[in-house]
Amino acid sequence: MNYLSKVMAHLILKNKTFIELKPRLPYNFDANLHKPSHFPSSDNLWEKGKYWITMVWSGKYLGLKFEDMKNKIKVVIYSQKPLSRGFIDDLIPELMWRFNIDQDISGFCDKFKDENMRLIIKKWKGMKPIASNSIYETLIIYIILQNATVRRSVQMLENLFNKFGKKVQFDNKILSTFWESEAMAKSSEEELRELKVGYRAKTLMNLTKQFANKEIDEFELRKKSRDEVRREILKLYGIGPASVEYLLFGDFYFLDALETIPPWEQKILSRLLFNKKSVPSQKILNFFKRYKPYEKLAFHYIWEDLFWKRKHEHIDWLEKEIRL
Repeated sequence: MNYLSKVMAHLILKNKTFIELKPRLPYNFDANLHKPSHFPSSDNLWEKGKYWITMVWSGKYLGLKFEDMKNKIKVVIYSQKPLSRGFIDDLIPELMWRFNIDQDISGFCDKFKDENMRLIIKKWKGMKPIASNSIYETLIIYIILQNATVRRSVQMLENLFNKFGKKVQFDNKILSTFWESEAMAKSSEEELRELKVGYRAKTLMNLTKQFANKEIDEFELRKKSRDEVRREILKLYGIGPASVEYLLFGDFYFLDALETIPPWEQKILSRLLFNKKSVPSQKILNFFKRYKPYEKLAFHYIWEDLFWKRKHEHIDWLEKEIRL
């Protein structure tokens, strides 16, 4: 298939629907919609004041363009065909949740003025965790990140996009989409191994079948307590405590969800907070207790501040810790 044929095979999303979202202040558009610590994937694209991402919702492939309008967010929803009012009315609450438009973090931004946090909050005031994806899509990402370099993880996700997702064209961009769990559930572990995901094929297939069989309800989970969410997520195949903690903060927005420090983060925080090669994880956890009840949010501010710096300057010790 030549390049032109590939372009013609893309889903062209020409229809446009315009909405405005009003975020709860403080809100930082760029720091929310772009997380430099995250690995790159072809389903989204960021530039200052603008963000593009694909979405599969109620069986439709969508392209979303977010624009910073100063205390308002303009969203253009691209689709193949005109969208009904009912569809848009159902979609808006999901956008509000996934992009964490309405969570109030003013208590954190106004309370902590110590030397560790004061300048960081000043730079990134209004930065919050955002999900961007469904829980299923997020867990797919977690699985391909396991024991892999960034380059290897990108390769695996692209192979999955090409097999199960789509390429969509909108606003002069061509981006990949995720897929609904039912699409992968029709596949097999052997087919997944052919996509070079290695031992992860078994986890991907078993997890996908749980979602396809409706064994977990993401929307009901959003109404539950942190402990209830933890118990339900741990029922999923191949998902351990570290992944659950990431989900509790990044997808369910529990801002105090900090109980473990994975080894890679331990190395970086030891250097960043204590200027030592390695300190016990408990010492790091104790450091963040001063930010109750926002321990994980404080972690997030310090962590993302470091990776924003990395975008603009070479940090030799950090590069040695990042597995590209």
